Amino acid sequence: MKSIEILKEITKVLGEIEERIKGLSSLSPKKKEQALNKIREARENFFNLIDEVVIDNEELASFFLKRAVRLKNSTNNKTIEKLGEKEYMKEVEAILKYSRAAPYDFTNRMKYVNRAYKAYIYGLIPFFILGGLFGPQFAITSLILVIPILLSVLSLRKRGYTGLMLAFAVLPIPILMGAFAIRYALYALTTPGEIQQIVEQTGKSLATAQGLVILMLVLGIIDITLLTYAGYMFYKNRHAFL
Repeated sequence: MKSIEILKEITKVLGEIEERIKGLSSLSPKKKEQALNKIREARENFFNLIDEVVIDNEELASFFLKRAVRLKNSTNNKTIEKLGEKEYMKEVEAILKYSRAAPYDFTNRMKYVNRAYKAYIYGLIPFFILGGLFGPQFAITSLILVIPILLSVLSLRKRGYTGLMLAFAVLPIPILMGAFAIRYALYALTTPGEIQQIVEQTGKSLATAQGLVILMLVLGIIDITLLTYAGYMFYKNRHAFL
């Protein structure tokens, strides 16, 4: 596959960058060490990817090579003094991020991200239903989260890092809602008189009240299971997002 040859060329260029960094005087000792560590990790990431490639993404591999060559051409004292240490380090960080994300474009690892994405969406459905079942206060909480949830969903589809951060910020509340639903449902099912109290407060039949409590329990379990899985898989595959 053509992309494999390009990835090999990228590792070669990154090795040359590493040697150039060692001879720089325009970077502080701390920044030089950071740059070396990041370039070494990026080179190792691309090198390890070569044996795992199953998707021939030549266009993306060529893009990575162009960025690596650009960084190589910038790795000299004159250019760094012109760009500034901060801007140069941004370029180094970009190459590292690309190397971490690359496995999701050249292997089948995206399936894990897609599973997490689906679990995230399906896990949020019980959350909104529970918000309606528990009354106005919980419903308002659910509505407040609609916009950040929608933004996270749209960004996650594009593998946006912002979407990942929004998802991590949002997840605790739906998970807590699920835990609360499970706790209350178990309490209602095991406490004499609690179901009857629901009947009196809502005007529903006994069978309907029991059905609502069981529904809360089921929704709470689905909520926690799917969203916990989504959060874990998002974190485990966080480098897929840029």
